[in-house]
Amino acid sequence: MASPRNGSPTRALVLGGGGAVGVGWQSGLLTGLREAGVELAGADSIVGTSAGALVGALLSSGREVTDALVSLAALGQGIDPDGLAAGDEAFLRTMRQASVHTDARQALREIGRAAQEASTPTEDLYLGLLGTLDGTAWPARFRCTAIDADTGELVVWDEGSGVSLLHAVAASCAVPVLFPTVTIEGHRYMDGGILSHLNATAAPPTDVLVVLSCHPLGSEGTGGGGSLAASLTPDAELAPLRQIRRVVAVEADFTGIEAPANMMDPNLAIEAFHIGRQQAATEAVAIQAASEF
Repeated sequence: MASPRNGSPTRALVLGGGGAVGVGWQSGLLTGLREAGVELAGADSIVGTSAGALVGALLSSGREVTDALVSLAALGQGIDPDGLAAGDEAFLRTMRQASVHTDARQALREIGRAAQEASTPTEDLYLGLLGTLDGTAWPARFRCTAIDADTGELVVWDEGSGVSLLHAVAASCAVPVLFPTVTIEGHRYMDGGILSHLNATAAPPTDVLVVLSCHPLGSEGTGGGGSLAASLTPDAELAPLRQIRRVVAVEADFTGIEAPANMMDPNLAIEAFHIGRQQAATEAVAIQAASEF
């Protein structure tokens, strides 16, 4: 466990994946927490995966997290709702097909091939949807995850990686088959949430780990079982970390959103934003208490 600084415990913040709905919920929760006096922008480390990569990049840059909603608006204008729904279903189908492999790396390579062969918007168009990050310098405390589409390897980028923030976040958010893979230094990358919605182990050692999960902590991921690590529940992923540090995990409460919900639907993001903002009132106490000795 890391040593407290000036008597205050060190903190890492993990922002998980969850599509457009997850972006809205995390933005709302962080906004509500700040209003309640709990400011997570000052965490010693911020790790983002997929939706959490976009929100985390803004938060660690000192930007308003609500700027993420601008990207969602661009998504809604750039890709029609039917196209998003069809792409999301194609992604889930690809995940189910790949999960039959007994080797996780083989399954990820299969998904990577499907992602590169799929008919998607162009890479330039996709990068344009995240234009709010264009020109933003890499924040010193921020880490971002993605998966190499050819090798299936999980990568974690930080300030020293020499990768542009825009490209790294776009790669982390690149849902296979729905969005194009993103080219970085000759390699093609896709959504970092395929292995794990959280990638909490990418956070450096700290006294406190605050986790914002867009998926229920006890739920299986999109892997559909099989070899994919995304079939592991967030609770199971966090269990070893709870043995060595304080973990405060907050899960989204989307019971107010009519099921079945398309997590990629930007039209649901505002509703999710308000849900997150309301949740903050009850979650603020637990997060604050974990940060005190």
